[in-house]
Amino acid sequence: MRLNLLLLMGIYFAFSPTAEALSIPKDYLGGVEVCAKNLDSRQNELGRWIKVPVDYSSLHRGTTDLYTWTKKPYDAQKKTVVFVSGGPGDTAHSSSLDLDEWNIIFFDQRGNSCSRPAAKELYLDRSFYSSEKTARDIEEIRKAYAVDAISVYGVSYGTVPAHLYGHFFPQTTRAVALEGVVYEGGSRLIQPARRTKILQHFFDSLPEKTQNRILELSAHPEVAPTWFSSAGMMMLYLDDSLGSYLHFLNNILWNDDVAIGTLKSFEKSNSEEDVEYGFGHVMMGMIGCQELGMNLPGLSFYSVFQNRRLVSDGKNHFIDSYCRSLGFTDKEVTKLFKATEYPTQARTTYIQGTLDGATSADNAVDHFKNAARGFAQLVLVRNGGHMPLHGPLTSGYEQGVSVETRKEILNRVLLGETLSEEDLQKISNATSLRWVRRSGPRK
Repeated sequence: MRLNLLLLMGIYFAFSPTAEALSIPKDYLGGVEVCAKNLDSRQNELGRWIKVPVDYSSLHRGTTDLYTWTKKPYDAQKKTVVFVSGGPGDTAHSSSLDLDEWNIIFFDQRGNSCSRPAAKELYLDRSFYSSEKTARDIEEIRKAYAVDAISVYGVSYGTVPAHLYGHFFPQTTRAVALEGVVYEGGSRLIQPARRTKILQHFFDSLPEKTQNRILELSAHPEVAPTWFSSAGMMMLYLDDSLGSYLHFLNNILWNDDVAIGTLKSFEKSNSEEDVEYGFGHVMMGMIGCQELGMNLPGLSFYSVFQNRRLVSDGKNHFIDSYCRSLGFTDKEVTKLFKATEYPTQARTTYIQGTLDGATSADNAVDHFKNAARGFAQLVLVRNGGHMPLHGPLTSGYEQGVSVETRKEILNRVLLGETLSEEDLQKISNATSLRWVRRSGPRK
Protein backbone atom coordinates (compact mmCIF):
# COMPACT_ATOMS: atom_id res chain seq x y z
CA MET A 1 0.00 0.00 0.00
CA ARG A 2 1.36 3.43 -0.90
CA LEU A 3 1.47 5.91 1.93
CA ASN A 4 0.23 9.42 1.27
CA LEU A 5 2.48 12.46 0.98
CA LEU A 6 1.70 13.81 4.44
CA LEU A 7 2.60 10.51 6.08
CA LEU A 8 5.85 10.33 4.14
CA MET A 9 6.77 13.82 5.25
CA GLY A 10 5.96 12.82 8.82
CA ILE A 11 8.34 9.89 8.57
CA TYR A 12 11.03 12.19 7.25
CA PHE A 13 10.74 14.73 10.04
CA ALA A 14 10.67 11.99 12.68
CA PHE A 15 14.18 10.96 11.64
CA SER A 16 15.58 14.17 10.17
CA PRO A 17 18.76 15.50 11.84
CA THR A 18 18.64 18.91 10.14
CA ALA A 19 17.98 21.18 13.11
CA GLU A 20 20.71 23.72 13.81
CA ALA A 21 20.73 23.23 17.59
CA LEU A 22 19.09 21.14 20.27
CA SER A 23 17.17 23.38 22.65
CA ILE A 24 16.93 22.21 26.28
CA PRO A 25 14.08 23.91 28.19
CA LYS A 26 14.97 25.37 31.60
CA ASP A 27 12.04 23.70 33.33
CA TYR A 28 12.66 20.00 33.79
CA LEU A 29 10.39 17.13 34.73
CA GLY A 30 11.61 13.70 35.79
CA GLY A 31 10.11 10.57 34.30
CA VAL A 32 7.60 9.93 37.09
CA GLU A 33 6.22 13.44 36.63
CA VAL A 34 6.22 13.06 32.85
CA CYS A 35 4.31 9.80 33.11
CA ALA A 36 1.69 11.35 35.41
CA LYS A 37 1.33 14.35 33.09
CA ASN A 38 0.66 12.09 30.10
CA LEU A 39 -1.70 9.66 31.78
CA ASP A 40 -4.32 10.03 29.05
CA SER A 41 -1.81 8.84 26.45
CA ARG A 42 -1.10 5.69 28.49
CA GLN A 43 -4.64 4.53 29.24
CA ASN A 44 -4.02 1.10 27.72
CA GLU A 45 -0.74 0.50 29.57
CA LEU A 46 -0.34 -1.71 32.63
CA GLY A 47 2.68 0.15 33.97
CA ARG A 48 5.33 -0.99 36.40
CA TRP A 49 8.27 0.96 37.78
CA ILE A 50 11.53 -0.76 38.54
CA LYS A 51 14.73 0.51 40.10
CA VAL A 52 17.94 0.14 38.10
CA PRO A 53 21.47 1.30 38.96
CA VAL A 54 22.51 4.67 37.61
CA ASP A 55 25.89 3.08 36.85
CA TYR A 56 26.42 -0.68 36.97
CA SER A 57 30.15 -0.24 37.55
CA SER A 58 29.64 2.31 40.36
CA LEU A 59 26.68 1.16 42.41
CA HIS A 60 27.26 3.89 44.99
CA ARG A 61 25.70 6.35 42.54
CA GLY A 62 22.31 4.98 43.48
CA THR A 63 19.33 4.02 41.35
CA THR A 64 16.98 5.56 38.84
CA ASP A 65 13.39 4.70 37.90
CA LEU A 66 12.73 2.75 34.72
CA TYR A 67 9.18 2.59 33.35
CA THR A 68 7.96 -0.70 31.89
CA TRP A 69 4.52 -1.78 30.75
CA THR A 70 2.45 -4.47 29.11
CA LYS A 71 -0.72 -4.00 27.08
CA LYS A 72 -2.43 -7.03 28.65
CA PRO A 73 -2.33 -8.51 32.15
CA TYR A 74 0.93 -10.37 32.64
CA ASP A 75 0.42 -14.13 32.37
CA ALA A 76 3.07 -16.20 34.12
CA GLN A 77 2.06 -19.21 32.00
CA LYS A 78 3.17 -17.51 28.78
CA LYS A 79 6.68 -16.89 27.49
CA THR A 80 8.01 -13.34 27.64
CA VAL A 81 9.64 -11.05 25.11
CA VAL A 82 11.16 -7.64 25.83
CA PHE A 83 10.76 -5.20 22.96
CA VAL A 84 13.58 -2.69 22.37
CA SER A 85 12.72 0.49 20.43
CA GLY A 86 15.00 2.15 17.91
CA GLY A 87 16.15 5.70 17.38
CA PRO A 88 18.06 5.95 19.63
CA GLY A 89 15.33 7.90 21.39
CA ASP A 90 12.18 6.29 20.05
CA THR A 91 9.37 5.04 22.30
CA ALA A 92 6.80 2.26 21.99
CA HIS A 93 3.84 4.00 23.62
CA SER A 94 1.92 4.02 20.35
CA SER A 95 2.93 0.48 19.38
CA SER A 96 0.14 -1.98 18.66
CA LEU A 97 2.47 -5.00 18.66
CA ASP A 98 0.58 -7.96 20.06
CA LEU A 99 1.20 -11.71 20.06
CA ASP A 100 -1.38 -14.01 21.61
CA GLU A 101 1.22 -16.52 22.81
CA TRP A 102 3.50 -14.00 24.51
CA ASN A 103 3.81 -11.44 27.25
CA ILE A 104 5.33 -8.39 25.56
CA ILE A 105 7.16 -6.07 27.93
CA PHE A 106 7.76 -2.57 26.60
CA PHE A 107 9.95 -0.01 28.34
CA ASP A 108 11.18 3.54 27.98
CA GLN A 109 14.94 3.36 27.74
CA ARG A 110 16.88 5.29 30.38
CA GLY A 111 16.70 9.02 29.84
CA ASN A 112 13.61 8.91 27.66
CA SER A 113 9.99 9.91 28.44
CA CYS A 114 8.79 8.13 31.59
CA SER A 115 12.34 6.86 32.28
CA ARG A 116 13.90 10.32 32.54
CA PRO A 117 15.93 10.55 35.78
CA ALA A 118 14.60 12.69 38.62
CA ALA A 119 17.49 15.19 38.40
CA LYS A 120 18.22 17.31 35.35
CA GLU A 121 21.96 17.06 36.08
CA LEU A 122 21.80 13.29 35.61
CA TYR A 123 19.63 13.70 32.52
CA LEU A 124 22.42 15.76 30.91
CA ASP A 125 25.24 13.52 32.20
CA ARG A 126 26.65 11.54 29.29
CA SER A 127 27.86 8.76 31.61
CA PHE A 128 24.21 7.96 32.38
CA TYR A 129 23.73 6.71 28.82
CA SER A 130 25.11 3.70 27.00
CA SER A 131 23.83 0.75 25.02
CA GLU A 132 25.45 -1.61 27.52
CA LYS A 133 23.58 0.02 30.39
CA THR A 134 20.33 -0.43 28.44
CA ALA A 135 21.16 -4.12 27.92
CA ARG A 136 21.77 -4.49 31.64
CA ASP A 137 18.50 -2.63 32.31
CA ILE A 138 16.76 -5.38 30.32
CA GLU A 139 18.21 -7.93 32.72
CA GLU A 140 16.79 -5.96 35.64
CA ILE A 141 13.42 -6.03 33.89
CA ARG A 142 13.67 -9.81 33.60
CA LYS A 143 14.40 -10.09 37.31
CA ALA A 144 11.59 -7.73 38.26
CA TYR A 145 9.06 -9.81 36.33
CA ALA A 146 10.54 -13.04 37.80
CA VAL A 147 11.12 -14.69 34.41
CA ASP A 148 13.70 -17.46 34.02
CA ALA A 149 14.39 -16.74 30.35
CA ILE A 150 13.30 -14.06 27.91
CA SER A 151 13.42 -13.39 24.21
CA VAL A 152 14.57 -9.95 23.10
CA TYR A 153 13.26 -8.22 19.97
CA GLY A 154 15.20 -5.16 18.84
CA VAL A 155 14.45 -2.96 15.84
CA SER A 156 16.77 -0.39 14.24
CA TYR A 157 19.05 1.06 16.95
CA GLY A 158 17.28 -1.32 19.35
CA THR A 159 19.26 -4.13 17.72
CA VAL A 160 22.33 -2.82 19.58
CA PRO A 161 21.13 -3.32 23.19
CA ALA A 162 19.21 -6.45 22.11
CA HIS A 163 22.41 -7.97 20.72
CA LEU A 164 24.34 -6.89 23.80
CA TYR A 165 21.80 -8.59 26.03
CA GLY A 166 22.43 -11.88 24.24
CA HIS A 167 26.17 -11.34 24.64
CA PHE A 168 26.12 -10.53 28.36
CA PHE A 169 23.28 -12.84 29.45
CA PRO A 170 23.26 -15.97 27.26
CA GLN A 171 21.94 -18.16 30.09
CA THR A 172 18.71 -16.18 30.37
CA THR A 173 18.24 -15.56 26.64
CA ARG A 174 15.79 -17.80 24.82
CA ALA A 175 16.28 -16.04 21.49
CA VAL A 176 17.19 -12.66 19.98
CA ALA A 177 15.44 -11.11 16.99
CA LEU A 178 17.24 -8.27 15.22
CA GLU A 179 15.43 -6.27 12.52
CA GLY A 180 17.06 -3.37 10.66
CA VAL A 181 20.49 -4.26 11.97
CA VAL A 182 23.16 -1.87 13.27
CA TYR A 183 26.57 -3.50 12.84
CA GLU A 184 28.85 -0.66 13.91
CA GLY A 185 28.87 3.08 14.40
CA GLY A 186 30.59 5.48 12.03
CA SER A 187 30.52 5.67 8.26
CA ARG A 188 28.82 2.33 7.68
CA LEU A 189 25.83 3.54 9.67
CA ILE A 190 25.70 7.24 8.83
CA GLN A 191 27.06 7.26 5.29
CA PRO A 192 26.68 3.76 3.83
CA ALA A 193 27.86 3.36 0.25
CA ARG A 194 24.98 0.99 -0.49
CA ARG A 195 22.35 3.68 0.12
CA THR A 196 24.05 6.08 -2.29
CA LYS A 197 24.39 3.29 -4.85
CA ILE A 198 20.66 2.48 -4.62
CA LEU A 199 19.64 6.13 -5.08
CA GLN A 200 22.11 6.64 -7.93
CA HIS A 201 20.78 3.56 -9.73
CA PHE A 202 17.23 4.84 -9.23
CA PHE A 203 18.16 8.26 -10.65
CA ASP A 204 19.88 6.65 -13.63
CA SER A 205 16.77 4.57 -14.35
CA LEU A 206 14.54 7.65 -14.71
CA PRO A 207 13.78 9.25 -18.09
CA GLU A 208 16.26 11.96 -19.07
CA LYS A 209 13.54 14.61 -18.83
CA THR A 210 12.87 13.61 -15.22
CA GLN A 211 16.59 13.54 -14.41
CA ASN A 212 17.02 17.04 -15.80
CA ARG A 213 14.07 18.33 -13.77
CA ILE A 214 15.58 16.84 -10.59
CA LEU A 215 18.91 18.53 -11.34
CA GLU A 216 17.13 21.80 -12.09
CA LEU A 217 15.35 21.74 -8.73
CA SER A 218 18.56 20.75 -6.95
CA ALA A 219 20.14 23.97 -8.24
CA HIS A 220 17.15 26.17 -7.32
CA PRO A 221 18.10 28.87 -4.78
CA GLU A 222 15.06 28.10 -2.57
CA VAL A 223 15.66 24.35 -2.45
CA ALA A 224 18.29 22.50 -0.42
CA PRO A 225 20.69 20.78 -2.86
CA THR A 226 20.49 17.65 -0.71
CA TRP A 227 16.74 17.24 -1.19
CA PHE A 228 16.96 14.24 -3.55
CA SER A 229 19.02 12.17 -1.13
CA SER A 230 16.98 13.40 1.86
CA ALA A 231 13.70 12.40 0.24
CA GLY A 232 15.28 9.19 -0.99
CA MET A 233 16.44 8.20 2.46
CA MET A 234 12.93 8.88 3.75
CA MET A 235 11.47 6.62 1.08
CA LEU A 236 13.97 3.85 1.78
CA TYR A 237 12.36 3.36 5.18
CA LEU A 238 9.36 1.95 3.32
CA ASP A 239 8.70 -1.37 1.62
CA ASP A 240 8.49 -0.92 -2.15
CA SER A 241 10.51 2.21 -1.51
CA LEU A 242 11.55 3.01 -5.05
CA GLY A 243 7.98 2.64 -6.27
CA SER A 244 6.94 5.03 -3.51
CA TYR A 245 9.69 7.48 -4.48
CA LEU A 246 8.62 7.42 -8.12
CA HIS A 247 5.03 8.05 -7.01
CA PHE A 248 6.23 10.98 -4.86
CA LEU A 249 8.24 12.52 -7.69
CA ASN A 250 5.43 12.18 -10.20
CA ASN A 251 3.16 14.11 -7.84
CA ILE A 252 5.47 17.08 -7.26
CA LEU A 253 8.01 17.55 -10.05
CA TRP A 254 5.96 19.13 -12.78
CA ASN A 255 4.21 21.88 -10.85
CA ASP A 256 6.59 24.66 -9.77
CA ASP A 257 4.49 25.80 -6.84
CA VAL A 258 4.07 22.27 -5.50
CA ALA A 259 7.68 21.29 -6.12
CA ILE A 260 9.28 24.38 -4.57
CA GLY A 261 6.84 24.46 -1.67
CA THR A 262 7.36 20.78 -0.86
CA LEU A 263 11.12 20.70 -1.28
CA LYS A 264 11.65 23.84 0.81
CA SER A 265 10.48 21.67 3.71
CA PHE A 266 13.78 19.81 3.47
CA GLU A 267 15.75 22.86 4.59
CA LYS A 268 17.16 23.19 8.08
CA SER A 269 14.91 24.29 10.89
CA ASN A 270 16.18 26.77 13.45
CA SER A 271 16.16 24.35 16.37
CA GLU A 272 14.97 21.00 17.64
CA GLU A 273 13.35 21.39 21.03
CA ASP A 274 13.77 18.63 23.54
CA VAL A 275 10.42 17.11 24.46
CA GLU A 276 9.32 15.52 27.71
CA TYR A 277 7.28 12.69 26.24
CA GLY A 278 7.95 11.15 22.85
CA PHE A 279 11.09 10.99 20.74
CA GLY A 280 14.03 11.51 23.12
CA HIS A 281 16.40 13.91 21.40
CA VAL A 282 18.75 14.06 24.38
CA MET A 283 18.97 10.29 24.48
CA MET A 284 19.58 10.21 20.73
CA GLY A 285 22.42 12.68 21.05
CA MET A 286 23.99 11.04 24.08
CA ILE A 287 24.06 7.57 22.49
CA GLY A 288 24.67 8.78 18.94
CA CYS A 289 27.54 11.14 19.76
CA GLN A 290 29.27 8.57 21.96
CA GLU A 291 28.69 5.27 20.15
CA LEU A 292 27.35 5.77 16.64
CA GLY A 293 29.63 8.38 15.07
CA MET A 294 27.32 11.37 15.08
CA ASN A 295 30.25 13.49 16.28
CA LEU A 296 32.66 12.55 13.49
CA PRO A 297 33.42 15.42 11.06
CA GLY A 298 32.78 14.74 7.41
CA LEU A 299 30.21 11.99 7.83
CA SER A 300 26.88 12.94 6.32
CA PHE A 301 23.45 11.41 5.75
CA TYR A 302 23.09 13.54 2.64
CA SER A 303 24.39 13.71 -0.92
CA VAL A 304 24.42 16.33 -3.66
CA PHE A 305 24.74 16.03 -7.43
CA GLN A 306 28.07 16.64 -9.14
CA ASN A 307 28.10 15.91 -12.86
CA ARG A 308 24.91 13.89 -12.45
CA ARG A 309 26.51 11.70 -9.77
CA LEU A 310 25.55 11.65 -6.10
CA VAL A 311 28.42 12.49 -3.75
CA SER A 312 28.44 13.23 -0.04
CA ASP A 313 27.96 16.86 0.92
CA GLY A 314 30.64 16.25 3.57
CA LYS A 315 28.68 17.99 6.33
CA ASN A 316 27.83 16.17 9.52
CA HIS A 317 24.61 17.91 10.50
CA PHE A 318 24.48 15.93 13.73
CA ILE A 319 27.44 17.84 15.16
CA ASP A 320 25.53 21.11 15.23
CA SER A 321 22.07 19.73 15.93
CA TYR A 322 23.05 17.36 18.75
CA CYS A 323 26.67 16.88 19.78
CA ARG A 324 27.77 20.46 20.45
CA SER A 325 24.47 21.20 22.19
CA LEU A 326 25.17 18.34 24.60
CA GLY A 327 28.76 19.35 25.36
CA PHE A 328 30.69 17.15 22.93
CA THR A 329 33.67 18.89 21.43
CA ASP A 330 34.65 18.61 17.78
CA LYS A 331 36.76 15.55 16.95
CA GLU A 332 36.27 14.21 20.47
CA VAL A 333 37.35 10.58 20.51
CA THR A 334 34.57 8.21 21.51
CA LYS A 335 34.35 4.43 21.47
CA LEU A 336 32.16 3.46 18.53
CA PHE A 337 29.94 0.42 18.86
CA LYS A 338 31.23 -2.62 16.97
CA ALA A 339 29.20 -5.81 17.14
CA THR A 340 32.29 -7.95 16.62
CA GLU A 341 33.56 -6.89 20.04
CA TYR A 342 30.51 -8.56 21.59
CA PRO A 343 30.17 -12.03 20.03
CA THR A 344 27.05 -13.89 21.05
CA GLN A 345 26.07 -17.50 21.56
CA ALA A 346 22.37 -16.54 21.80
CA ARG A 347 20.03 -17.99 19.18
CA THR A 348 19.75 -15.05 16.81
CA THR A 349 17.58 -14.32 13.79
CA TYR A 350 18.30 -11.38 11.51
CA ILE A 351 15.48 -9.80 9.47
CA GLN A 352 16.71 -7.23 6.98
CA GLY A 353 15.16 -5.31 4.08
CA THR A 354 17.47 -5.14 1.07
CA LEU A 355 16.54 -1.51 0.29
CA ASP A 356 16.74 -0.29 3.89
CA GLY A 357 17.97 3.29 3.89
CA ALA A 358 18.56 3.54 7.64
CA THR A 359 20.57 0.38 8.32
CA SER A 360 22.16 -0.91 5.13
CA ALA A 361 21.66 -4.60 4.30
CA ASP A 362 25.38 -5.35 4.15
CA ASN A 363 25.57 -4.51 7.86
CA ALA A 364 23.15 -7.33 8.68
CA VAL A 365 25.17 -9.73 6.53
CA ASP A 366 28.42 -8.83 8.28
CA HIS A 367 26.77 -8.93 11.71
CA PHE A 368 25.59 -12.47 10.97
CA LYS A 369 29.01 -13.54 9.65
CA ASN A 370 31.18 -11.95 12.31
CA ALA A 371 29.25 -11.51 15.58
CA ALA A 372 27.04 -14.63 15.82
CA ARG A 373 28.80 -17.63 17.32
CA GLY A 374 25.91 -19.99 17.98
CA PHE A 375 22.66 -20.71 16.14
CA ALA A 376 21.92 -17.88 13.72
CA GLN A 377 19.85 -17.37 10.60
CA LEU A 378 19.69 -14.40 8.23
CA VAL A 379 16.55 -13.56 6.25
CA LEU A 380 16.70 -10.88 3.59
CA VAL A 381 13.49 -9.25 2.40
CA ARG A 382 13.80 -8.31 -1.26
CA ASN A 383 12.50 -4.77 -1.88
CA GLY A 384 11.92 -4.47 1.87
CA GLY A 385 12.53 -1.25 3.73
CA HIS A 386 13.65 -0.56 7.29
CA MET A 387 11.26 -2.82 9.24
CA PRO A 388 9.37 -5.16 6.90
CA LEU A 389 8.27 -7.45 9.73
CA HIS A 390 7.68 -5.02 12.58
CA GLY A 391 6.28 -2.06 10.66
CA PRO A 392 3.04 -3.63 9.42
CA LEU A 393 2.50 -5.29 12.81
CA THR A 394 2.34 -1.92 14.54
CA SER A 395 1.27 0.66 11.95
CA GLY A 396 -2.31 -0.46 11.28
CA TYR A 397 -1.88 0.05 7.53
CA GLU A 398 -2.07 -3.69 6.80
CA GLN A 399 -4.55 -6.26 8.01
CA GLY A 400 -5.63 -9.83 7.41
CA VAL A 401 -3.36 -12.61 6.18
CA SER A 402 -0.35 -10.30 5.77
CA VAL A 403 -0.34 -9.41 9.47
CA GLU A 404 -1.28 -12.89 10.69
CA THR A 405 1.54 -14.49 8.68
CA ARG A 406 4.03 -11.99 10.03
CA LYS A 407 2.89 -12.88 13.56
CA GLU A 408 3.45 -16.56 12.83
CA ILE A 409 6.98 -15.85 11.62
CA LEU A 410 7.78 -13.61 14.59
CA ASN A 411 6.51 -16.25 16.99
CA ARG A 412 8.86 -18.83 15.46
CA VAL A 413 11.77 -16.40 15.59
CA LEU A 414 11.18 -15.52 19.24
CA LEU A 415 11.18 -19.22 20.09
CA GLY A 416 14.58 -19.51 18.41
CA GLU A 417 13.26 -21.92 15.80
CA THR A 418 14.56 -22.44 12.28
CA LEU A 419 12.55 -20.77 9.54
CA SER A 420 11.96 -23.28 6.77
CA GLU A 421 11.71 -22.60 3.06
CA GLU A 422 7.98 -23.26 3.41
CA ASP A 423 7.74 -20.55 6.10
CA LEU A 424 9.50 -18.03 3.86
CA GLN A 425 7.41 -18.95 0.83
CA LYS A 426 4.25 -18.50 2.89
CA ILE A 427 5.20 -15.01 4.05
CA SER A 428 6.38 -14.10 0.54
CA ASN A 429 2.96 -15.04 -0.81
CA ALA A 430 1.18 -13.08 1.93
CA THR A 431 3.20 -9.85 1.76
CA SER A 432 4.09 -9.32 -1.93
CA LEU A 433 7.74 -9.21 -0.85
CA ARG A 434 10.24 -11.97 -1.41
CA TRP A 435 11.63 -13.34 1.86
CA VAL A 436 14.78 -15.38 1.32
CA ARG A 437 17.23 -17.03 3.66
CA ARG A 438 20.57 -15.64 2.58
CA SER A 439 22.50 -17.64 5.15
CA GLY A 440 21.85 -20.09 7.94
CA PRO A 441 20.78 -21.51 10.11
CA ARG A 442 24.08 -22.51 11.61
CA LYS A 443 25.10 -23.88 15.00
